[in-house]
Amino acid sequence: MTSNTEQSPVVSLVVGTAGHIDHGKSSLVEALTGTHPSRLKEEQLRGMTIDIGYAEFPVSAEVRAGIIDVPGHERFIRNMVAGASGIDFVILVIAADDGVMPQTREHLQILRLLGVERGMTVVTKIDAVDAELLELVEEEIHEFLTGTFLEEAPLRLVSNTTRAGIAELAEELRALLLALPGRSAEGVFRMPIQRVFSVKGHGTVVTGVPVSGRVVVGDELEILPAGLPTRVRGLQVHHHPAEEAHAGHRSAINIADVKHKDLQRGDVIAARGFFTAAELLETRLSYLDHHEQPMRNDLAVRFHLGTADVGGRVVLLDKKVLLPGESGLAQIRLDEPVVCAAGDPFVIRLASPLVTLGGGRVLGETRWRFKRFRDWLNENIAQKEAHLDDDEGYLEYVVRSAGKRAAGLDEIALAVKREPAQVRENLRHLVGRGLLRELERGRSFMHRDMFKEALKQVDRCVLALHETEGLVAGFQNSQIVKAAKLDLHVVEDVVAELVQRGKFERLSGGQVRHAGFTGGLSKEDMRLVKAIEEMHVGDFWKAPILSEMATQLDRPAKKLKGLMTWLCQMGRLVQLTPDLCVHIDAVKSAESLLVRRILEGGPMPSVEFKDLIGATRKYVIPLLEYFDKKGITKRDDNDRNLVEHWRKKAFPETLEGLGQDAD
Repeated sequence: MTSNTEQSPVVSLVVGTAGHIDHGKSSLVEALTGTHPSRLKEEQLRGMTIDIGYAEFPVSAEVRAGIIDVPGHERFIRNMVAGASGIDFVILVIAADDGVMPQTREHLQILRLLGVERGMTVVTKIDAVDAELLELVEEEIHEFLTGTFLEEAPLRLVSNTTRAGIAELAEELRALLLALPGRSAEGVFRMPIQRVFSVKGHGTVVTGVPVSGRVVVGDELEILPAGLPTRVRGLQVHHHPAEEAHAGHRSAINIADVKHKDLQRGDVIAARGFFTAAELLETRLSYLDHHEQPMRNDLAVRFHLGTADVGGRVVLLDKKVLLPGESGLAQIRLDEPVVCAAGDPFVIRLASPLVTLGGGRVLGETRWRFKRFRDWLNENIAQKEAHLDDDEGYLEYVVRSAGKRAAGLDEIALAVKREPAQVRENLRHLVGRGLLRELERGRSFMHRDMFKEALKQVDRCVLALHETEGLVAGFQNSQIVKAAKLDLHVVEDVVAELVQRGKFERLSGGQVRHAGFTGGLSKEDMRLVKAIEEMHVGDFWKAPILSEMATQLDRPAKKLKGLMTWLCQMGRLVQLTPDLCVHIDAVKSAESLLVRRILEGGPMPSVEFKDLIGATRKYVIPLLEYFDKKGITKRDDNDRNLVEHWRKKAFPETLEGLGQDAD
């Protein structure tokens, strides 16, 4: 890699060749560029392209483009897919003496599956046939191209041997390329690696065509799926030194801190922190129409995306089988992880025999193996597909994919390969439109559909808890989390919403009770509850302990303990010790006296509290410890003083008596 930083302007696109073996693709590239693209000795000896070749095509004095020559032999289709994954314009090459051949058809199918939409057709070896046969071949080609993206594209006749038509083809190709729009450089940088090698004095170099974003010298990147950190030491674009490369540029990147032996084709070099490697992909899969048998579920395939080629299985989600020419939603379960983004095109082939089955687009990544024929799941994937070109719309269904588990901001940003700050703005719009629910003060989000389901689930769960627990008046959020199997912050938000709607009642100690629960206490229980409460109302500081109540009411202590717990949960009693409760009105009165005394007289000796409320030591110490735990007071040696924010913890009656509000 040269250190020269002079940069030549280049067209932000790459031209690729496609076609059957020995139809003259490499010779055509040499005729157009003056450079033979075959770089391997084996290719030159055998006269066929095994790997991806490259040659520079001068479009004008200021603008250059590159032509990628891909293999035509059936055995090397995986390299053809790797080469085609980065091109914007294709030259489909068909030899006049052969016409349309099997790999001609397969290459065109692959180009369509990979989303290539612009190109032209070139008929080579016109010197090898007479005029009559050439006319028949042209008719065959026109028929073959009908209904494809090349149907209305130019078709030109040339001879690589005699150079007939080459000059005219070069001029037309230049005009077509100058008319093409450059590829957008927006998004996060990512480049599938096509080649890896080492240059003496410079170190590791990786080549390929970036599919998104831009990169400059000095950028911190990473190699995936291994997650190897690296840095850009130097760049070349279309074989010319550069300070920057972006999507569509044929690029060579000199990187630091990584050995070339640790890398391979199929790896991806990308901006740090935006991509992960996934083994489970949501996809739209199209099955090519020339096959005779349906595609069955759980079919073993070779999966090609970018330069990656890995094994996997196809799980059909919305159809029992795929008929030839049909498309459907599918989960691809890979044997090895690949790096991808929503919208990426892919191709699947049988491993044996080597046959292209079809392909499609990646719609998302997931961590779960999907079950088939789940309506809400299929609807969600279909909505992702419908919103691939709508950042905000796609984001909505990424959040919905999390189901009843709230998705964190960083997790969402990673799923859409964007900066968290950009994602947050879209999320706020979706919250404002009522499509998402904000949790944890904006740290996580939940789709409104899933929040509604969580409301129903918690509602049913708390009713079930009431039926199971009998005398338990209410439940803590932690108990609901365990029973409903939902995250704590989801339960907290759901419970708050149900309280606001009047479906739940808040009890003391942060518990909630279902307002619709009518069971629990029998008539005998209600009689005993009334009797227990009366024992605590008459004289606040002479309430009996549990054993005394059992004697007076002639009932088992265990039975009465359960009813006292119920009264505490309902907020009518306050438990000071395992065997001692006092009425809530007694506690409110004591708190009011305690707070007023400290405000007016400063720190209060603990022994003074006995005379202040007119109670015995049996009540005084547990009450003081209760107020410490509640957050009203704090102990300092033998004195009690108010904590800084005591007003937030005080009973409303205490503040009203003092003419104050909670701060």
